[in-house]
Amino acid sequence: MLDITVKVPSERLADFYSMYGQWLATGGTGGPGSEGGKGAPEPWGSSDEELARKVWGKLSDSAKALFSILIDAPGREFSGDELAERLGMSGKNAVAGLLGWPGRHCIEAGREWLWDWRYPDGKTVVYWLTPEMAELLRSVRDSR
Repeated sequence: MLDITVKVPSERLADFYSMYGQWLATGGTGGPGSEGGKGAPEPWGSSDEELARKVWGKLSDSAKALFSILIDAPGREFSGDELAERLGMSGKNAVAGLLGWPGRHCIEAGREWLWDWRYPDGKTVVYWLTPEMAELLRSVRDSR
């Protein structure tokens, strides 16, 4: 392996980690939907409970804690800083890093990421779960 240094605008660091995680998850062939990778991942559906259970079982305790925050407030957008504070982490970049493995597990399962995210007004990133995804994950989390 080689160490590579790149300059990334601080407000886009979460995007960089997400993009890099996607690239690693697809074997370095590109992100979801790119030619040559595993193809475009499918959206999650209400019939994916067993698959969601497998992905949930692979999550670290920290990732489960993050998703539990999102599960318990479906549709609510949380900033990376707010999630980091609630989780006792060192900032929004730690949250972006924490989502790397869950993203990889989703891609390996042939599904889109569990969460949604965006940069409102080009500012800091926000994360949320759709009500449907929150319900799917709630059923998996609460059945354990």
